[in-house]
Amino acid sequence: MYSATHRFRERSPGVIATRFLEREDHMFDDKVTGIGFLKTTKARHAEEAIGHTEGLVTVLRLTMADIKPAEDALKIAKQFFGAHQYAKAVQAARRAESIAVTLDERFGKYQKSLKDLQSRIESMKRLGLDTEAIEKVAGIAEEKLLDGIRENGAFIPNYLEARDILERATQQGRAFQEKAEIASNRIFVAELAIESLANLKGATDNGAFAHGAASSLEQAIHDATKELALGNPGNAAEIAKEIEEKARRLKTQFAEATKTLTEVDAKVIDLRGEGVLIHSVETQLKMARDMLDRGLIEPAAAMALRLQADAKSIADQYQKATTTLADAELLYGRLQREGFHSYEADAALRDARRTIREGSYGRAIEHLERALQAFARRTNARSSLGKDIEETRTRVRLLAGSGLSFMPDIQEVLGRAEREFQQGNYSGSSEDLRIATVLLDGVTHAPSPKK
Repeated sequence: MYSATHRFRERSPGVIATRFLEREDHMFDDKVTGIGFLKTTKARHAEEAIGHTEGLVTVLRLTMADIKPAEDALKIAKQFFGAHQYAKAVQAARRAESIAVTLDERFGKYQKSLKDLQSRIESMKRLGLDTEAIEKVAGIAEEKLLDGIRENGAFIPNYLEARDILERATQQGRAFQEKAEIASNRIFVAELAIESLANLKGATDNGAFAHGAASSLEQAIHDATKELALGNPGNAAEIAKEIEEKARRLKTQFAEATKTLTEVDAKVIDLRGEGVLIHSVETQLKMARDMLDRGLIEPAAAMALRLQADAKSIADQYQKATTTLADAELLYGRLQREGFHSYEADAALRDARRTIREGSYGRAIEHLERALQAFARRTNARSSLGKDIEETRTRVRLLAGSGLSFMPDIQEVLGRAEREFQQGNYSGSSEDLRIATVLLDGVTHAPSPKK
């Protein structure tokens, strides 16, 4: 991708000498004195340090690391040596060695980071991920490297910050790839869920069912794939998760709707056998099955539940209407034998029978409630009349033997009211009771005769 060798400037031509510059004073040929021995020792140490560093630099030249700063530092050491400044030569040689070792170490780590980035890019490409942005990072890192930094008195390539750039990009690429792999796996699982839904057994036309049940989910799969391609693995994973959940939910709804429609069908057959008119449920039952066969699972499931409730409601209303009608007819028959006749009750019962024949069981119940209200009013009136007769009879008993001249007439009228009450002639009984009450009130409120 990018060259791993970075040079700040071209090397000077020619072969680097393996021996140092000729020394004019030939110091090692002098007679060894105290001072001469010391100089000889320092020179030897400097020569050894320079030789060691030059050997290291020679080896590192075989690598792709830019060791030019170390070479420059080594030249300075040789210059000090040539000037007989052996202590400075040793110091400069060691500094050159330190620079060479540091550059080699940092270059190795930089190279590793660059290879890691390249491996990550290749891995992302195999998944079909967009690598345009991450591929530019190597160039950015090289620019940072060539900017260089001053360290230990030398201007060296900025391997540290360049390496940080590469490592951050590699980590970001790894995180993105992990998210993309999760999203890709979710999309795959969602596709399996759609396939499982489309291949459900039980539909009369598998092609129509698959199209109706899975078409919207397949479009959503395209949306998830598009999000992944655009570099939005989080959105892609979320869409795929929703698709998978919906596909599973639709499978469950399909099974439940199929079971519910079967139960409703059996209920309809039973009700029809009992004479219940349930045409509306039968018609909608066929519609629900048709929707289910065409893959319209959600509306079919909702209709199945509603039809189940409707069938139960019709059965309950039919049972209540027929039972209430039978009870009302028995009660009305007894009341008629007692002399009760009501046009309102007759009309209500007649309307109830008609609406039951028409299958309008709810309306029939309303008509029957009207009849029962008429019966209740009759019963309440009878109870009230009976109570009034009993109270009047009590008053007559209390006045018995008082010698009232009208008492026999009152007793006769009251007795007639009681007989009429027993015979069910409540209007006649009420009229006679009113006469008896008026006579009784007239007697009890009349002024006493003067003595």
